[in-house]
Amino acid sequence: MNRKFYILTLISFLCCLLIFTLYPSLRLSSEAYTSSTHASRNEKSSIFKMFDKKSALATMLCDPNMMEAALVSIYSLNSAFANKPSSKTDIIVLLPESIRFEQQDINYLEKLGAHVIRTAFPQSILTHENDACNTIINLWALFDYQKIVYFTPDVVFDNNVDQLFNYPPGSALSLNNDQDTPLFILEPNPNSFESLVRNYRKASATNYSFPELLQDSYFEYKFRIPPKEILKNIHVYSAPMKPWNFHAYSDIDWKKHYDPVGFYKWRRINNDVRHLLDPSATKDWVNEPRQRMVCDSYLESVTNINHYPIQDKFSVMISTYNPERIEHLSLIIQHLLQSEKVHTVFITWHNPALEVPVSLYQGINENDYERVKVLGQTFDSLNNRFNPVDELKTDAVYIMDDDIYVDLKDLEFTFSVWRSRKDSVVGHFPRLHTYDPVTKDASYKLIGKAPYSIILTKSMFIRSEYLFSYTCLLEPKLHQLVDNQLNCEDLGFSMMASGMSNAASTFVRPKEYMEDFGLKQGISTNTAHMPARADCISNFITQFWNAKDPLVNSYDIAAPFDKPQIRIGNWDRIEKTILG
Repeated sequence: MNRKFYILTLISFLCCLLIFTLYPSLRLSSEAYTSSTHASRNEKSSIFKMFDKKSALATMLCDPNMMEAALVSIYSLNSAFANKPSSKTDIIVLLPESIRFEQQDINYLEKLGAHVIRTAFPQSILTHENDACNTIINLWALFDYQKIVYFTPDVVFDNNVDQLFNYPPGSALSLNNDQDTPLFILEPNPNSFESLVRNYRKASATNYSFPELLQDSYFEYKFRIPPKEILKNIHVYSAPMKPWNFHAYSDIDWKKHYDPVGFYKWRRINNDVRHLLDPSATKDWVNEPRQRMVCDSYLESVTNINHYPIQDKFSVMISTYNPERIEHLSLIIQHLLQSEKVHTVFITWHNPALEVPVSLYQGINENDYERVKVLGQTFDSLNNRFNPVDELKTDAVYIMDDDIYVDLKDLEFTFSVWRSRKDSVVGHFPRLHTYDPVTKDASYKLIGKAPYSIILTKSMFIRSEYLFSYTCLLEPKLHQLVDNQLNCEDLGFSMMASGMSNAASTFVRPKEYMEDFGLKQGISTNTAHMPARADCISNFITQFWNAKDPLVNSYDIAAPFDKPQIRIGNWDRIEKTILG
């Protein structure tokens, strides 16, 4: 019995000795024990608290316009970690107190499980002008956390990235081979925080920014590139053009930064976020699934979304709905197929309740059957006229109504004009608008002379890429407004095209008369049409372009060349003309 007791005692002693040897942080100095009972109790509490500390993923918003991006980023993070990274990981969002954020947006962040912290500069930093973004310094003051992975709001997570916590504090992670560092790892503690505050106070006198300070004094392990198994789970939208503002980028170099597949990925997540946060917003909109169904199907059918190999021809997309127009539509198709520049004629059949009458092909040469494609639709929406088409092979698309007739030589000339300015919407029906950013009022009117700012969808050439942009990347709420109004899809399209590239529209004056069969019975004959169009302009610019008008006034007019009229000079005639 005594022998067993001694053996157990010896084993217990050795276990305790092993624990205190391997974990020296658990040992308390004799000075701590000889101090006051209160101090000893605090010391023990802090020691055990260290083992109970959480880790966190954190981001910061210093621009209210980035709120949408932050919501998507946090939602993707929750999804990647199956709704919660772990019981020991929090998601933190810092919001500078100097910037106003809508309470509803803050509620949305919290609904997604984020801990929202309003933050300001530490009082010890005395500078006359502090950038709100630099209040990120307070991350180092979150002493309740053992380690924090900071990510910028333009990051989307595809899968669990717990491996990020394995990097040592002071690691700045680059997802590319450039200097962009959308993620870094830090360890909050008083020493680091006080050191950063002290260094920033010294550097602020020389306009030294806090990010520069971090790069020089904190990031011991700069610009590490994570392994592929981590990289594949993270997507960062680091280019100047973002998926949430691509339609307002407004620069000629837009194609360098345009990422349609990546942008659509973001748009899909954003739609899921909005449905989660405000499910009632689209409950009465029957076409709500349209964007995802159309765009998912398109991406499954094409191998290269940006590849349009045919440059010297154009495709035609004609929108139609009423069966009674089929006979005349067939005539228009026959007319178009006579042009060698026309590659394919696509008929967007907007009426999902009816089959396309076989009479559509009446009079069409059998050899041309393959050049005519009917695009049946599942949803009844004017937005369908801009759906991307997997069989589309040409760089240019001619969009037209089913009640317009254009002479082929004029049409081919218009195509040549478009080829010289591919970012522009080029066509035959110009309109002028105005918009007041203060009152949010807009006007829309017919014109007889320059300037103009809009080319109607009735007859226009566009980039084929713009179809995917409009249908798959624009905020669905714009599509919803078009469905509710049964109008204005062309206005939204023109704003998007000009907003992406800052290119003005171009009016082409045909040499021959155009035939417009909708002048007597078309929608534009309604007296409420013009005010409704003005309302659309106001709503679109205010809601989707942050009250900054993307449309550009144009004074250009393109026309086929005619020999100038010149006669022998006569000064008497000139004198009479000048002096009367």
